[in-house]
Amino acid sequence: MFIINGELWRVVFVDPRHPALLKPNGDFAIGACDDYSNTIYLSNNLSGGVLKQVLCHEITHAMMFSYRIKMPLQQEELFAELVAMFGEEIIKITNILFSHLLKRKGRF
Repeated sequence: MFIINGELWRVVFVDPRHPALLKPNGDFAIGACDDYSNTIYLSNNLSGGVLKQVLCHEITHAMMFSYRIKMPLQQEELFAELVAMFGEEIIKITNILFSHLLKRKGRF
């Protein structure tokens, strides 16, 4: 369990054909974020780097729901995928550059 903006969320691993993973087109997703139950559902056949990326993608959706950030579904999916694929690199570069800025300019 984890908290975003004062809301309790949970992560549940489910069978790959669990109803929570069913998309409107009849296909099954490998992860889903339910803002009504504050639950992230992950297929129990995920592991390693793919599991981490899908978890990050779904947490991005949870953040957007918890902070009431609204955008069209296609944009939301693209944003969640951007964060999942490049979020760690963005934070790493930011931390390195921020560290250098602190050394050069002193504390802000």
